[in-house]
Amino acid sequence: MMIWSEPGEGGEWARVQVLEDHTICINAVCFSPDGKQLATGSADKLINLYNFNEGNAILAHTLEGHTSFVKSLSFSPDCKFLCSGSWDKSIKFWNPADGSLVKSIDQAHTSSVESVSYSPNGRILVSAGGYDNTMKIWDAETFELKHTFEQDFDTRQLTITADSNFIVSANDDNTVRITSCREYHLTGLTPILNLILHIVYKWEFQAKTPQPSRCVHNGGYDVASVILSFLSPAHLPVQITPTRWKRDPESLILFMRARFEENNAAKDAAMEAVVAVNDKQRVEIEELRQRIAELEPDEDY
Repeated sequence: MMIWSEPGEGGEWARVQVLEDHTICINAVCFSPDGKQLATGSADKLINLYNFNEGNAILAHTLEGHTSFVKSLSFSPDCKFLCSGSWDKSIKFWNPADGSLVKSIDQAHTSSVESVSYSPNGRILVSAGGYDNTMKIWDAETFELKHTFEQDFDTRQLTITADSNFIVSANDDNTVRITSCREYHLTGLTPILNLILHIVYKWEFQAKTPQPSRCVHNGGYDVASVILSFLSPAHLPVQITPTRWKRDPESLILFMRARFEENNAAKDAAMEAVVAVNDKQRVEIEELRQRIAELEPDEDY
């Protein structure tokens, strides 16, 4: 595998380093989001993890555990996990810091796992089976299966959009498809967040399948887009991020209660405005009745 530098003044790319640690073809490469590590997966069933030191990639760990070709790799956004998909039908989660195996889903698909990808918000992982005509959504924290998309074609490669709302898949029927996955983010929340949402907002969530799924308040009010945008890191204060929620749940509780109180205040203000309008209308109607009464002819006339 070769590492290249960015184009210089002449506009040419320069080869910086050649990595020759694998003994057979390399099927997958992946940089960590922080740019400090590089992972490579090969048909030799191995994954090599490299650390960068002064621009040079140095082999840190060789991960052993797959029993067939490694086809795809994906780092979690916080760089705490490396996920791998293999022809042995398994998905494995590794700790890049020490190269240890964290979790193995041995029968993730009924055929080879062609592609795996973390969502940018780190809540879900998606995978594609090479010959079982499925895409799957997994909880990135609990590793539980959340949903299976049944298809009439095989997906060879997939990724998730930057807003974590859609899966983009490359398929063997010569198509690129965009599939919504945003409704599964709620089921990917930690138990403490689900509990907080239930207590503070008293909202009850119900996931309905197949597509499109909706999270609905009893009474039919669709809150999926509201909740998902509300929980997006872009809409949260700097001190509250998804990686800190578990460590600092009190901050999230206070923040959500504040939003709840703001919503109640807005509703009260709207109600007062309606009452004021109604009072004004009642006064105007009474004045109009008095004028009509004044204009009515005297019965003795």
